[in-house]
Order: sequence, then C-alpha cells, then structure tokens
Amino acid sequence: MIGLREMKYFLTIAQEGNITSAAERLHMAQPPLSRQMKQLEDFLGTKLFERGHRKIQLTEAGKLLRSRAEQLLNLVDTTVREIKEIETGSHGTLAIGTASSSGVTILPKVARIFRNHYPHINFELWEGESVRIIELLNGGLIEIGLVRFAFDVDTYEAIQLPKEPLVAAISKDSPGFLTGTADTIELHELAGKPLMIHRKYEPMITEHCQQAGFNPYLLCKSDDIMPIMAWADAGVGIAVVPRAAIGLIPTTNLIFKTIVNPGIDTTAAVIWLRGRYLSAPARHFLNLFTTLNHIASPAG
Repeated sequence: MIGLREMKYFLTIAQEGNITSAAERLHMAQPPLSRQMKQLEDFLGTKLFERGHRKIQLTEAGKLLRSRAEQLLNLVDTTVREIKEIETGSHGTLAIGTASSSGVTILPKVARIFRNHYPHINFELWEGESVRIIELLNGGLIEIGLVRFAFDVDTYEAIQLPKEPLVAAISKDSPGFLTGTADTIELHELAGKPLMIHRKYEPMITEHCQQAGFNPYLLCKSDDIMPIMAWADAGVGIAVVPRAAIGLIPTTNLIFKTIVNPGIDTTAAVIWLRGRYLSAPARHFLNLFTTLNHIASPAG
C-alpha cells in the first residue's frame, strides 16, 4: 500500500531531480530515501526513475505517478484546511429552527450581521411551532431553536430575548373597532370585541382579561399568526399579536395599538440542548445573540 509519506518522498525527488537534494529538503539521509523509492518501485512492479549521472528522469509511469501525487497531496492539504476552517467556524452549515414567523422578523437582522463576519457559512432553516422546534432539537436536526413558551431549564440552555408587548391589529375599514388616533388601547376596551389570537396565547390573554373584569370574546384561535393577520386586514376581527408581527403582511389597511393598562408581554428565547456539542458556527451565532441586545423578539 502506498502512503502519503511515500507520495511526498517521491514528489520531492521528482521536483528536485536529484535524490541528494531531495534528501536535504526532506531533512533525512540519502540511503533511507533511496530505499523508500526502491520499495515503492517494487510494490508497483515498474521503474519510476531513469537514473542519470546528474539528474533523475521520470519514466512514463513516474510521470503518471507525479501527476497523481500532486493531485492527492493537494487534496489532502485542502481537506485539512477545510476541516480547520470548520472547527474555527468560518465554514460549514448551521441548522436553525424557528417559530413560524420568526424567520421574517428577528432572523434576517441577525443573519445579515452574521454573514458579514462569516460569509462562507450556509444556513438550513426549519420552521414550525415551538413544540416542533423542541422535537427538532431533541432529534439533532437543528442545533439552535427560537421558541416562545416555557421550556425545561434542566434540559435546555437559553438566551432570553427582550420582552415584547402584544398589540391589537385593527382594520381601518371596520366601524366600531376603536380605530382612533391613539397608538395604545386599554385592555378593557377590547371587552366584547371579536378577538383573533394565536392558540398558545389563550391562557395568558384570558387571565389578563379576567383580571380586567371581563371574559374575552375569542372569535378565532390559530396555530399561526399569519392567517389571523390576514383576517384582521379583511375586517373579520381584531388580531392580538406580538409587536414584531407589524409588517409581516403587506398592507396599509391595518393600524396597530399597543395594549396597555395592563400591558401583556410575551417572552421568547434562543435555546439549545444542555451538554450537547455545538459546532463552531453555532457558538458564533449564539455569541452574536448575546451582544445584540437591541434586537426585537421574534413573533411566532
């Protein structure tokens, strides 16, 4: 079997054209180098060199082996370099899971900054509800997840994102839906109004409404905020969504009012499995989250 060492020895002799010079370049004595080449020729069953008085000439077999040796050693060098680049996080693929609408709110901002620093890292995005993101994390299909619900702190490490208020998305064409000029709306003003919410917010919204003295009229509950935003745009009801949802659908027909007295805040987190190895790109991505405190929380 021909090893990388034999290939390096042979190529050095071919480049130098002289065993003595090759031995000096390789920092070894000439006799061991000559023996290595004799063993290589015996293994291949053919002569690789025509030994002259001054300069060694390659046979046809030697010329072929030189070409292959150059390709092989170059491939090895490239592979080693790429592996080192992956370890340093400058190359590779980063798999991220995100709640349904987070991919169009927080991630573009972070990805733009990230790519400025690591232009050769590719992304693989998985989308779904927070429960699905947890499943993907546990299954090893993603390294990082963006979720918006409680999680087991013993199982997952996390970076908490800034709290974000819920807003009421109201169509301008809906009479009686409180479309005044103020950019806030008190919670009690939503009493009796047809509200459309993400299903995971139901307990929180219901609790706050009851504390304000009424049970909410939940016209629609959805697993995704995009449909209820579209329904609000059509004037079906009022969508109660995280503030980052503003701008998710192209419309000038909606006005957004932050809910106050009391306000209702949502929380989000970037999570990863505690104790599991993280690739260098994943570590760099998480470091970016810790430094970008001004980034808004994702909607989802």
